[in-house]
This record gives sequence, C-alpha cells and structure tokens, in this order.
Amino acid sequence: MGRKLTYLAVALLLALVAVAALFAVTYRTIDQRSGRDESRPADVILVLGSAVWPNEQPSPSLRARTARAIELYQEGYAPYLLLSGALGRYPPEEAEVMRRLAVEAGIPQEALFLDKEAHSTWESMQKAREIMEQQGWETAIVVSDPFHMHRSLLMAGDAGIQAFGAPALDSPTYTVPARRGFYTSREVLALWWYLLQRTVNPT
Repeated sequence: MGRKLTYLAVALLLALVAVAALFAVTYRTIDQRSGRDESRPADVILVLGSAVWPNEQPSPSLRARTARAIELYQEGYAPYLLLSGALGRYPPEEAEVMRRLAVEAGIPQEALFLDKEAHSTWESMQKAREIMEQQGWETAIVVSDPFHMHRSLLMAGDAGIQAFGAPALDSPTYTVPARRGFYTSREVLALWWYLLQRTVNPT
C-alpha cells in the first residue's frame, strides 16, 4: 500500500511539473506574439470588442483598441473598419461605442461596418467572414489587446480569414506589468480551451 501511494505521489508530481512546463511555454508564446505588429495594407480593419463601462463609457481596453484602429485607418492601411462586439454587462453594444469613437475621430459613417451580435472572439471571426464575403474583401488587419493576438489570429485563420495582427500596445493590459501577467496567464487557459474544442469538434 505504501509503495502504491509513493508511485501515485510521484506520478502526480510529474504531472504537475508537466502542466507547469506547458503553461510556461504557452505563456511565453503568447507574450512573444503580443508585441508583434504585422500591419500592412488590407481590405478592412477588424476591431474586436472589449468591455463597456457604466454610463456608456469605453473601458481602457476598448478605447485603446479603437484608437489603434483609427490610427491604421488614418495612415491608409485599409478603407473600412469592421467593429465587432455585442451587448455586455452595460449598454450599449461594444460595436456602437467603438462607432462613436471613430465618428468623433472624423471617420465617415460609410467607412464603418458594425457587428453587434458577436459575444466571443470566435463569433466575431465567423461574422467577419460573412461580411467580408458579402463585400468581396479578402484580407483583414485584426486589432485587439496584445495578449489576445495569438488566439485571435489563430481563430481568424480557422475561420478562413487572411489576417494580420495589429496589437493595441497602449492598452493597460499590456503597459501595466501586473495586468499583463494576469491577462496573459488567463489567456493561456483560454487558448488551451480553444485548442481542445478544435480537436474535439473540428470545423
């Protein structure tokens, strides 16, 4: 009995070490990808939503993402913005708050396409693919927080979108070390979950 418990304890310890090692490797992969900007001319700039705060205010993350997209538009990288994000805890929809910020920055309404239905990154990619097919677009610059870029681009590719990443490097989830560590760690689990789902239910 004592020997079996010893074997069990060793096996458990080895499993924990393996999980920790895998976590560290995944964390590093996400973090290394987070600061890489692949901006290049494309058909559309796809901006992924983030939280809306009370009183219809954009969260710092949402503001940073939208600001990065506006920069890209103003620099001529793409003639359209596709703003994606449904209603979260506070109204209005994330896409609507981004639209307001874009209009305030001088971007014309006709350059803005809104997806107010997506509640997840995968839903954003599926809806983006539909809109891109309708408009005859083939390429997209994806804008999100740095920690989110690796999974976002993976999902874009899985959805059939030719995408290039443009992280919002001014977001506090990247500039504040404690938040960067927290969100990157959380993203490790989100990436694992997506990879598991993709393996079990390939599309």
